[in-house]
Amino acid sequence: MNKKINNLKEAEYYSSFNLVGENIVKARKKKESETINDMYYCWQEVGFYVNNLISESRFYEDSLSQYRSDKLRAVIRARKAEEEVAKLKVQIDKLKTKINVGL
Repeated sequence: MNKKINNLKEAEYYSSFNLVGENIVKARKKKESETINDMYYCWQEVGFYVNNLISESRFYEDSLSQYRSDKLRAVIRARKAEEEVAKLKVQIDKLKTKINVGL
């Protein structure tokens, strides 16, 4: 996906996540209750989970990019090698012709 779009989505997520987090922390400071504590810990788990998903997505995209560039490099090297082989075949044919003419 487009990096700019991903960055915008992530910024929106982090903004919303921080807003909810601030309110949960404020509520937790005002009144200790089991529900607020549960919300706080669940909120943290969601944050860790999404952060992990974002990281994995970035690593995946980086890996794909690296695989693509490696493939392109290999294709370019193979084409250069084929061109060199063709040139060498021409030289061999010329040498064979010279040898046959000289005999």
